[in-house]
Amino acid sequence: MTYRLLFIALLISVLPSCTHEFSLNEVDAERKIVLFCMPSTLGDTTLIQVARSRVIHNQGTNTDGKPFLVFRLNGEEKEIHYTEVFTGLLPARSYYVVEKLKENDKINMEVSYPNLPVAKSQTVIPQAFPLDKSEVVLTDGEYGKKIQFRIAFTDSAEAEDYYGMRVIKKTSTAFFQPENSDSDTIKYTSVDLNLDNEPLFSEKTGFDDIFDISKEYYRNLYIWDDSKINGKSYTLKVDTYYDAGYEDEEQKENIEFKIYLYKLSKEMYTYLKSLNRINNNDLGGYGLAPIRSHYTNVENGIGLLGGCNVYESEWISNPKE
Repeated sequence: MTYRLLFIALLISVLPSCTHEFSLNEVDAERKIVLFCMPSTLGDTTLIQVARSRVIHNQGTNTDGKPFLVFRLNGEEKEIHYTEVFTGLLPARSYYVVEKLKENDKINMEVSYPNLPVAKSQTVIPQAFPLDKSEVVLTDGEYGKKIQFRIAFTDSAEAEDYYGMRVIKKTSTAFFQPENSDSDTIKYTSVDLNLDNEPLFSEKTGFDDIFDISKEYYRNLYIWDDSKINGKSYTLKVDTYYDAGYEDEEQKENIEFKIYLYKLSKEMYTYLKSLNRINNNDLGGYGLAPIRSHYTNVENGIGLLGGCNVYESEWISNPKE
């Protein structure tokens, strides 16, 4: 129901010349439970964020009180913790479960508030990313040197599989003089990868190609399915510009990379795909394409419970010329 209200509000802004009048008071608005939980094999803490959706003019069900949560791992109920303050790893006013997860673990969740239907969802931790080999190499590009990330893997023919990749760049700056050591810095950034020459990622078609509309991925998490490589071995090749780092008589800049490879549950893949479609729906903002909505797999609510299996590489040194 919240999506319907957002669609109407956006429609009003896109079509300001429309003269038909209607009242938002007539919209059948209901508050819903919002659940976001993305259990993974990375670390041993699963973050759970819950809330109640808001409706226009604060109409809808007036609910008070805290939520009641149930988290079951392979049928066994687990203790849920709560933090009121930001801890460095967890945001303020969030719930979490401490348990190391592994492939094929099944998670079921229930969330309830007074006077609202119980929200339910489930997911399964996928099997590990089928990595054969990874390389980071320096190659010649159209405008100079570039860094290419090569990921060789073998897809299983027995099921539909969903994958993701994200690269983090660490830039460390160290000063040679001891009196300046307090100025040493470390900066982490996600890498914007060039996908133009990688067939696994969809090429632009139709209006996107005609108007050269870019395709971006949410937080530089690049996702794909196995529809083009089902049951085959494949080497994915993506690249970014080459940054050699900086060095003079006072300081030295060192660059390293860390590769994250994801095996995604169907629910998480579908949700991320819907985010990308919304963020890239430039034509929808001009009334030239349908307005996209977020995917949800939460019964009697909105949000996501989606699992993933994560491979994390060691820090990889920047290639040298």
